[in-house]
Amino acid sequence: MAVIGKIRERSTLLLIIIGGAMVAFVLGDFFSGRGTTVNNQFVGKVHGEDINLIDYEKRVEAQKQSMASIGQPVSSQAEQQMRNQVWNSMVQEKILYSELNKLGLRLGQDEFDDIRFGENVRPEFASDENFKNPETGVFDAQLVQNYFSFIKERYPLFYEVQVNRIVNERLFEKYNNLVKKGVYINTLEAKDEYYRQTQKVTINYVTKTYESMVDSLVTVSDKDLKAYFDKHKDDDRFDREATADLLFVGFDVVPTPEDEVATKESVADLIDDFKVSTNDSLFVLKYSASRNANAFPFKTQEHPDMESQVFASQAGDVVGPYKSGERWCIAKVQRLEDEAQATARHILLANNKGDSMDKLKSRADSIKKVLQSKKNFDEMVTKFSDDPGSAATGGKYENFNREMMVPEFSAASFDKPIGSINIVETTYGVHIVEPLSRRTVPLVYVLEADANIEPSSQTFNAVYDQANEFSINSGSVAKFRTLAEERAMKVEEGKGVTRQAVNIPGIIQSTDAVRWAHNVELTKVGQVSEPFEFGRKIVVFALEKRTEQGRATFDEAKEEIRPDVIREKKVGIFKTELEGKDMNQLMLDIGLTVQVGSNLTEKSPNLLAGTPEPYVVGYAFSLPEGAISPPLEGVRGVFVVSVLSKTTVEPREEYMTYADELGESRRAMYGSYSTGLYKALKEFADVEDDRSKIY
Repeated sequence: MAVIGKIRERSTLLLIIIGGAMVAFVLGDFFSGRGTTVNNQFVGKVHGEDINLIDYEKRVEAQKQSMASIGQPVSSQAEQQMRNQVWNSMVQEKILYSELNKLGLRLGQDEFDDIRFGENVRPEFASDENFKNPETGVFDAQLVQNYFSFIKERYPLFYEVQVNRIVNERLFEKYNNLVKKGVYINTLEAKDEYYRQTQKVTINYVTKTYESMVDSLVTVSDKDLKAYFDKHKDDDRFDREATADLLFVGFDVVPTPEDEVATKESVADLIDDFKVSTNDSLFVLKYSASRNANAFPFKTQEHPDMESQVFASQAGDVVGPYKSGERWCIAKVQRLEDEAQATARHILLANNKGDSMDKLKSRADSIKKVLQSKKNFDEMVTKFSDDPGSAATGGKYENFNREMMVPEFSAASFDKPIGSINIVETTYGVHIVEPLSRRTVPLVYVLEADANIEPSSQTFNAVYDQANEFSINSGSVAKFRTLAEERAMKVEEGKGVTRQAVNIPGIIQSTDAVRWAHNVELTKVGQVSEPFEFGRKIVVFALEKRTEQGRATFDEAKEEIRPDVIREKKVGIFKTELEGKDMNQLMLDIGLTVQVGSNLTEKSPNLLAGTPEPYVVGYAFSLPEGAISPPLEGVRGVFVVSVLSKTTVEPREEYMTYADELGESRRAMYGSYSTGLYKALKEFADVEDDRSKIY
C-alpha cells in the first residue's frame, strides 16, 4: 500500500501493486533462458545443471532493490521469504522454460500489450476497481497503460519485476492450456465408461472386518517384519530425504509499558498534521500502520470512553489517541450521517433441501395463518426455521441497515407496517418476516491513523541477551534440556525437518534455522545454535539428530510397517476361517451377517457404509449367477460374495455421450492435473537444494 501512497502523491492515476511471485526474465520477443556465470559455488541443481550462487544472489538483490525503490525496505524476515520465492522461481523457470523452448512457445510485445490493455485483458486488471472509470464504473484500459508508463519511468526496478512476473505467468498458462487441450477421450475409454456405469451386479456378501480382531491378538515377529520389508524395500514409501531432529526454546519479545507509551506519543505527534491534511486518504496511506483509506463509522461500542468526544466533533476534527487492541489510533471526522436501522424477526424455509419454491411458499402461507391467529412466533421459529444464526433469539435480527441484508428482506423490514407478517423470496429460500421496530441513529464516519504497539530496540535487545546467555550456557543437547528444565522453559521439538522445509513446526518462515541444521560442514549433531530472530520471537535450537538422504533401513522402517504386517496376518487368518463355507455356514457357524449389495457398478462399487471395494465388486462381475467366491481381501476386511443377479448390457453404436461426460470430469479436475504436472516435471528434473551448504 505504501507504493500507492507514494505514486498518488505525484500523480492522479489510480494504481495498484500487482502481487505474486517475483522472477527475473526480461521481456522481449523471445524468451530463451540465460546462461549461467562460471563459478565454483552453486546453490543447487536442476536437470543436472548448476544454479550459480552469483546468479541467485543477483536475483535476490534485484528483488530487494525493487521494493526499496518504492519505499518498502525488506525486513530480515521478509528477506528470507523473498529468498525462498527467488529459489522457487529459478527452479520453476529452469524446469518449465526447458519445456517451453522445446515447443517454441514465445510471448511477443503485441500479446504482452494485449493482456494488459487490449482485447484480452487479464482478470487482475479488468476486475480491479483502480482501473475502472470513476464516472462509469467500467474498465478503462488507458488507466492500465498510464500505470505501466508511470512505474517504468519512476520505478524501473519495480517495473521490471512486475513485467517479468506477468510474462512468466502468461507463458506458463499457455503451456498448461496445451496440456489441458490434450485431455482427449478415445472410443475405447468411452466404451469402458459405458460398461462401468451401466453393467450392474447384485450380491449377497459377508465381511470379516479387520477391526473385529484387536491388533494385540496378532503375533508379529521380527522375522515377519523383515520378510515384509525385504519384499517391499524398493517401494517409493521407503525413500528418505535428509532430515534433522531439532529441539528449541523460544523467547517472546513483548512490548513493555514504556513501549506502549512511546507508541501512544508517536501517534499523538501526528494530530496536528492530520488536522491540516488536504488529502486524508493519502495521509493514512503514508503514516498509518493499517493503511485503511476508506472512511467507516466510528465504533463507539468498542470505545465507549470516546463516544462523547466523537459525537461532539465536526468534520475535520481529529479525536484521540485511543487504544484499539494492540494499536494506538487517532481518527479524523469525515462526515456525520443519520442511518435508518430496523429490527425484525423471521422464519426461513431454506431452498437447499430439494423442495420447490412453490412448495416452500405454500408452507409459508400455512405458517403465516397460524402466526396471525395464535401470535406464537417464538414457537414457530423453533419448530420451522432453517436459520441457525437467529434461532436462539426467536428469529430476531436487531438494528441492521438496508445494506446488511438481501434487498427483499430489507424491503419487508423497512417498508412494511410494524407487526405485519410478510412472505418474501430470496436466494436463501422463503422468509416469513415481521418488522418489529425502526430507528434513526447518528453515525460519525472517520479515517483512522494508527501505529502498532511494537517492542522497542531496547526491549528486543534485552530479550536477545537472555536468549544469547541461554545459548552460551547450554553447549550440548543434554545441557540444553537441563537448563530449560531449571528455568521452567518448554522445550519444543521439530522432528524430521527436511532441507526443503520452509517452517519448523511452530515457527513461521524459519528457513535460516533449517539451513543451520542441514549444514553438515559447520553444524554438528549435539550442537546448540546462536539465537535466531523470527519476528517477535527469538529462538535457540539444538541439533539432536541428522539423517542422510537415501533408503530407509529395516530398523528405521520397522514400526512403520508393523500395521501392514498385522493386516496381512489378519487376512491370512480370516481367509482360513472363511474358506470353503457357503452363506448359511458363514451366518450360522461363524455368526456373520449376510448383507445385500444392490445394483453395484464398477464406477460405484460401494459396500459397508459406502466404502468403495473395487476388487471385491470386480471379482463379483467375473462370477456367474448363483456362484460363490473364495474369501477376497478388501479395503475394510475379507469378503465372501454370492452373485444374485447380473444385468446384460448391449453394445452401442456410439459412445460419444460417455466420452463427453468423462472428458468434462477430467477437465473439471484439471487444477489438480496442473499441480501434478509440475510435480512430475520437478521430480524428473531431480532438483537439489544445496543452499544449506553455503548459508
